[in-house]
Amino acid sequence: MLTFAFGFVVVGVCQMFLLVFCANILARKALSTLTVVLVGIVLAVVGLILLAKIQYFSMVFVIVILIFIFRFKKIGWATAIVSPILAMLAMIMSDYLIIFTMNLLNKNYEDFLLNHYILYVLILIPLTFGFSFAINRFVPRIRENYLLIVLLVLTIILFYIFIYVGALYNFPKAITSIYTLIFATFILAIALAFIIITKISQKQLEIQKQQLELAQLEEYTTRMESLYADMNMFRHDYINILASLQGYIAQGDKSILENYFKETIAPLKDTLEAAEGEE
Repeated sequence: MLTFAFGFVVVGVCQMFLLVFCANILARKALSTLTVVLVGIVLAVVGLILLAKIQYFSMVFVIVILIFIFRFKKIGWATAIVSPILAMLAMIMSDYLIIFTMNLLNKNYEDFLLNHYILYVLILIPLTFGFSFAINRFVPRIRENYLLIVLLVLTIILFYIFIYVGALYNFPKAITSIYTLIFATFILAIALAFIIITKISQKQLEIQKQQLELAQLEEYTTRMESLYADMNMFRHDYINILASLQGYIAQGDKSILENYFKETIAPLKDTLEAAEGEE
């Protein structure tokens, strides 16, 4: 009995800390290491009490707490919701992989968990971190993808339905193995769908970026053409002014030169100043 209690505590604490650390990895390390450790300690204490009372359903409480912690750190709703759920799914996949391996070896999973809980933890930790880093590596940064949130919430609901039905009717090991395969297939299908949706979204963003760059290039070209036309006009007017000044100076008529300045050069100056003011 004492061994069972100690094993329960070890596995429970490990799962709580794994959930917090992996959720932080999937949230692109939104929390500091100290914050992760403190949150892990609090959730380990509270979560263990709930784990003893309501078993796996305590994870729902832990996920909700993590969501509010991420929101407190000004993380977007999508990332705050998806990161803990993905971390939990990574841990569930790791646990199911262990169950599947035990079934292949014709070993009893419950006996393994009870008698070799240290080995179970040593296997669970790298598997869960491996799944988390794989998700973090291959799945792009989470944005406000509400479709993903819906799919993940449905996955969690389906998972707990499996647990509840299995416990209620005490299904044999063969049925549990089938549930494991179904659940794993469902998660892989969701991951594939999310990757496809993300790739399509990235392609759309690239197209929008190219369209924006093309519009900016067209605007720049139009401005350059307008500037070139203004420069040609200025050069033409400048040549005419110089030619007129040369003629008036050659005539030596000061009054004509003064009138030309007032009627031609002075208005041109006002026009240039007005154009600079508009810019």
